[in-house]
Amino acid sequence: MRKRTVYAWHTGKLSRPARLLVVSDLHNAEYGDILPLLTDVDALLMPGDAADRYRQGYGRALRFIQKASDRLPTFVGVGNHEMRLADFTDFRTAVVQTGARMLFNSYVRFGEMVIGCWYRPEQYGIRDMLPAMEAEEGVRILLCHRPEDYMHRLRKSKVDLVLAGHTHGGQIRLGKQGLYAPGQGFFPKYTRGVVDERMIISAGASNPVYIPRLFNPREVLLIELD
Repeated sequence: MRKRTVYAWHTGKLSRPARLLVVSDLHNAEYGDILPLLTDVDALLMPGDAADRYRQGYGRALRFIQKASDRLPTFVGVGNHEMRLADFTDFRTAVVQTGARMLFNSYVRFGEMVIGCWYRPEQYGIRDMLPAMEAEEGVRILLCHRPEDYMHRLRKSKVDLVLAGHTHGGQIRLGKQGLYAPGQGFFPKYTRGVVDERMIISAGASNPVYIPRLFNPREVLLIELD
């Protein structure tokens, strides 16, 4: 069973509150206990790694995205696992066919919100979408899979909320300290919770590796935005 972690996030920009469910790092895992959480929320946001690059799989992830998009607006970002799929183009096409919004260095408007996904655009020969997104009115929500990318490259960006994952909560937690996170190594700084006053890092909804998660439950997030 996954833990649901709730964050209240004040922007002062919305005419009415919104509830956003955040599922990061699903890694093509089972999802039955997440489905009941799709009720009474306004949208689902996935900040990357729905797929599993180790096994080159995303069938279950697509079924989850389909069930979600049948119920509510669904926004799917990318992470390192999607970018290392041999058939990434097919994955993107399949996500779009579910009715979800596929975000890859792009953004869309959703009512009074603007939701975008940034993932190392220079590596893929893509123009950086962030300046255009920053010029949009409303609550700007950025899916940035790797928290270290935000901390090292995007801290000056004009967004209201950053949603990240990637770290799996540090895999093994010793008190408040994670042991290891990809991209940060041992004893990483950024593994879960609120960082820099505007980024929320999810500890992730699954565990794609053989090392167990200890003292570190899988989680999904509920953002109560106003």
